[in-house]
Amino acid sequence: MNTLQFAFRPFLPALFNEVFERSANNAEVTYKPAANVREDEKNYMLELALPGFSKEEITIKFEEEVLTITAGRQPKEDEQGPKYTWNEFGYKSRYERSFQLPETVNADQISAAFENGILLVTLPKKEVQAPAVKQISIA
Repeated sequence: MNTLQFAFRPFLPALFNEVFERSANNAEVTYKPAANVREDEKNYMLELALPGFSKEEITIKFEEEVLTITAGRQPKEDEQGPKYTWNEFGYKSRYERSFQLPETVNADQISAAFENGILLVTLPKKEVQAPAVKQISIA
């Protein structure tokens, strides 16, 4: 049975999912949201915790067997943000997580739903077809 693979640093423990990366200019912070992966006979189900976002702020892309989920927002150019004493998240942060999908996923049937801050991506498995048996006649 194939399972989903994490496309980013698989050797790091799950504890480090909350670790963020700052860009070179410290203007944007990228967080890795917590994820759950489960499976049944017909589907893989991927759940991501994205509290505080709307579905319009979430992007899901599938390219070359990699599923990438990004959530973020940017302030309008004329918008001045409040002055924080302490700020661990904000408008210049984004959430991103990528997953290497097995070849058994039917990419044409991937679907997603978002409710109460949890994104549920359903990844249907391809139908497994038994190899064709061809009868060969002897001349």
